[in-house]
Amino acid sequence: MSTSRKPEADRFKGTSKWFQYIFARVLVTLIQCLPLGFAFRLGRGIGYICWKLLKRRRLVVERNLTIINQWNPQVSDLPIAEQVREVFQRSGANLIAGFPLSKLSSTRMEQHLEVQGSEHLKNLISEGKGAIMLLAHMGPWEALAHLPKLAEAREIHAPLASMYRPLNNTYLDDWLRKEREAMGTRLFSRRDGFHKPVDFLKQGGVLGILADQKMREGAVASYFGVDVPSSPIPGLFQRRTGAGFLALSIETVAPVKWRITINPVDLAALEGEVTREAYTAVCNHALEQVLSRSILDGFWFHKRFM
Repeated sequence: MSTSRKPEADRFKGTSKWFQYIFARVLVTLIQCLPLGFAFRLGRGIGYICWKLLKRRRLVVERNLTIINQWNPQVSDLPIAEQVREVFQRSGANLIAGFPLSKLSSTRMEQHLEVQGSEHLKNLISEGKGAIMLLAHMGPWEALAHLPKLAEAREIHAPLASMYRPLNNTYLDDWLRKEREAMGTRLFSRRDGFHKPVDFLKQGGVLGILADQKMREGAVASYFGVDVPSSPIPGLFQRRTGAGFLALSIETVAPVKWRITINPVDLAALEGEVTREAYTAVCNHALEQVLSRSILDGFWFHKRFM
């Protein structure tokens, strides 16, 4: 049987994939054991080294930030060169610190994560409909695994799930999926098809979608002043379920201290339009506002505007 005809999960197995999984699991486990403050400083140091060595990636970040600063010169008080360096260092800190952060107890987690805007999620759930949470690549992503506990502590009772892209390593993907679902968040991918996440929303669930990903094809809409192909998935799910929109940001407010803000998204801007482009324009605008809270916490290492 040719490799191309094998099921996707089987294509990403084998001896080399198993060794990759073992190495990654050992590395992640070791990082999770680090004190949070040390992991944060280590991440900033790694980010600084990457900033010094990765010239091409540095140019990509600089181009992205230049476009964003042209869209709104007030997104940062720093010169572009310093913004680029800070993106590298902050991304390193968010990535490395995210692993020990995800292992903290709920009580200790509250010391490092401030949550604002939870009333918007509570109000939307009280309407009896599901909620689509627009997410951007920013902040320590691993902290999102604690959302079920953070929500429960604020008397928000609804099942939570997230769309994710399966890794090209079945062993590693299975392990990470079990780790995240053990925290109370269900995961959906393209392997689950379209109807499972739609049914989840119709049953009153909250579904997180990373909506700022670069797309080769998709609905074209303005994003920081540039027309780019964007994901139509949030709008498609909303039309099928009637779920409301929210947008979530994670920003660094101090060393080992982050703020999660849940922002309402006004669908009245659609003005009766139900096209993919109209929905995508609303989503992109919400993501612009989310990332503008802390543009330096964004993950700007890919050519988003090309």
